[in-house]
Amino acid sequence: MEIQAKKKFGQNFISDENLINKIINILGDDSNQLIIEIGPGTGALTQKLVNKFDKVVAIEIDEDMESILRSKISSENFIFVLSDVLEVNFKELIQKEKSNDNQKVSIISNMPYYITSEILFRTFEINDLLDKAVFMMQKEVAVRLCANKGENNYNNLSVAAEFYADKKYEFTVSKGMFRPIPKVDSAIISLTFKNNNIVLVDDSKKFVSFVRKLFNNKRKTILNNLSTITANKEIASEILDKIGLDKSKRPEVIGMNEFINLYNEFSKIK
Repeated sequence: MEIQAKKKFGQNFISDENLINKIINILGDDSNQLIIEIGPGTGALTQKLVNKFDKVVAIEIDEDMESILRSKISSENFIFVLSDVLEVNFKELIQKEKSNDNQKVSIISNMPYYITSEILFRTFEINDLLDKAVFMMQKEVAVRLCANKGENNYNNLSVAAEFYADKKYEFTVSKGMFRPIPKVDSAIISLTFKNNNIVLVDDSKKFVSFVRKLFNNKRKTILNNLSTITANKEIASEILDKIGLDKSKRPEVIGMNEFINLYNEFSKIK
């Protein structure tokens, strides 16, 4: 019996075996990993994950999928969690399911388009617990996330991803690979987490929030955007002078080190 995808959950199922293998291979060859899959659907990806890795935790909001998944997968290393992913306490879940402190933890998901940003930023928040994330998302979002300074699509999401991880646009997935067929193509991206940048600021969440505000109006100069945050153009000008940043630059041409220096100098005036 064919399973009908539910629009309210943003479901689009993939079944192409070659594509599934290609996605899973991005997670690497270390089978001793805890894998968290968000939105397993009918389990095409899940079954192969269970066969390859030590433990797979599948988080699914659609209760109709539970019986389907349990009928397909009976392995002891498969854990099913019926929940809205936005309500899951990932820290508690990982601490509970990790077999030891050295075990790598990776997240994988064919992300529902309507909560892509929420899942991304929740993933960033637990970056210190993760080794890697492999996400399928709308192609245009993937392009923005993987953009570098000076590129047209570079924005606050690009900076946030680079702040927390080494980001990589893996490959494009044609919309024809899904059932039902969505209106747009998708892409696979990977994030390999690191803490190089995190140790350079006092609060990573505040840093990301600060950068988001600087991109509120990309057409404005960094001086004008910073003036909006400080509510004082003179103070904004002094901050930029102290770090030697050209006041006429726009956010899309500013790099990671400059954003970090700008945030740290801004933090001193609070």
